[in-house]
Amino acid sequence: MPDLTIESPNSISYIASWLEFYITVKKEDISKAELQRLIQDASGSEPTNEFLDDVWQELEFRQHWYGDEPPFLVQNREINYNIEWETFPEYLVCLILNLDGAAEQSSKTGKLFERLSCEAIKNYIGGDAIIYGFPQKQTVNEIADIINEKFNFSPTANFKDRGVDIIAWRSFGDGRKSKIVGLFQCAAGFHWKKKLLEVPLNAWRSYISWGDSIPMKGFTTPVVIEDEFFFECILTGGLMLDRPRLYRNIKAIGSVNQALRDELLTWCQGKVSHLLN
Repeated sequence: MPDLTIESPNSISYIASWLEFYITVKKEDISKAELQRLIQDASGSEPTNEFLDDVWQELEFRQHWYGDEPPFLVQNREINYNIEWETFPEYLVCLILNLDGAAEQSSKTGKLFERLSCEAIKNYIGGDAIIYGFPQKQTVNEIADIINEKFNFSPTANFKDRGVDIIAWRSFGDGRKSKIVGLFQCAAGFHWKKKLLEVPLNAWRSYISWGDSIPMKGFTTPVVIEDEFFFECILTGGLMLDRPRLYRNIKAIGSVNQALRDELLTWCQGKVSHLLN
């Protein structure tokens, strides 16, 4: 569980995410002067004004990416928290995973992130989505039936899920083939970049006959992908949903699956209680 100690005081991206976490959990605004003191306490040296300005600029970018209802507001000398995490635990889950990874109970934590991602993807495409292996393991034949495409053959057992966590599609509602289809990988841990190439589209095009519905690949991660790295990510990972895009699309739903939200809230409460007590 991340604490309120600054572990990477020289990283603009890390400090920006740490600030998001700090003001959300503490429910307090923070000034440049206060941040300067906290960084100095953590590193032993005072950060330059240019560094602090870069952090503020990064947060301004993020505020725009989060959309019309951002979780924080950037002022000239202060960052104001703008969300009660208890009413929107999805955001805090992503912050904690960004700073702490998914090492603790990684399988359960990873599945929670997949379910969160599934909600965002469904909203984005305006269609349907299923998690491969949840709530029970489906065969490729069953998946083909669910999305109404022709099954060819299954991967051998040693290939497991073949890099896919979520299958999403948008049909026309007429029962016929030809539709938008996406195959998504979800990466909740620190080493998310290594998973960008894990969806083998050629293999999945062999398992199922998609007709002209050539599936696209996509990727979800709880981090904020830095602007200069974003293009390289989409070249390898496909349709990219990082934290701001997950936030925007879940926020747009208005009401997500209540059972999932309750589980996410309980997960966050445990983390925050451990942190603040």
